[in-house]
Amino acid sequence: MTPDEFTLAMADPTLRRVFSAVALGSATSSEILTAAGLDTPVAAKAIGRLTRTGLLVPEGRGRLVVNEGALEDAGQAAARRREEEAAAAQPDARLRGFVRDRVLVALPEEADHAARRTVLRHVAEATFAPGEEYDERTVTDRLEPWCGSGVLDTVSLRRALVDVGVLRREAGRYGLTAAGAGAA
Repeated sequence: MTPDEFTLAMADPTLRRVFSAVALGSATSSEILTAAGLDTPVAAKAIGRLTRTGLLVPEGRGRLVVNEGALEDAGQAAARRREEEAAAAQPDARLRGFVRDRVLVALPEEADHAARRTVLRHVAEATFAPGEEYDERTVTDRLEPWCGSGVLDTVSLRRALVDVGVLRREAGRYGLTAAGAGAA
């Protein structure tokens, strides 16, 4: 069973009612009918579909149970697909979960200084050129796209870049620090 097959099955309200009845302990046809509140022909058709998809399996004579293995397999497949999509969206594992499409979607806690510095160094080096100087308004404008998720506003992001030492500020001018330039 794939995650998509599971989702499609659970999108059908009748299948969802029957599946839920079995998941909550109904095992025989009469118990499922009562718990799901369905007519016999409708419930029988749904039971048949869920059995053919592998979500329900027989257990003993006339009893059905949820196929936990199929659910576990679908969950593992979904987790693998999610990881593959995350890797495709952000190839650098150190930035995964923090940067997506030039947007800062999370920031490591201050206690994890190395991870925080890595993410902020990436932002700075992707935004500013080594050896260039920028006024405060330009820095703020260039940081705006990174703040699309609302994790930080541009002023807080600029301050964080200075605080971790990847961006320097001198006399109202900003630039990459020597350690920040080319280090990511």
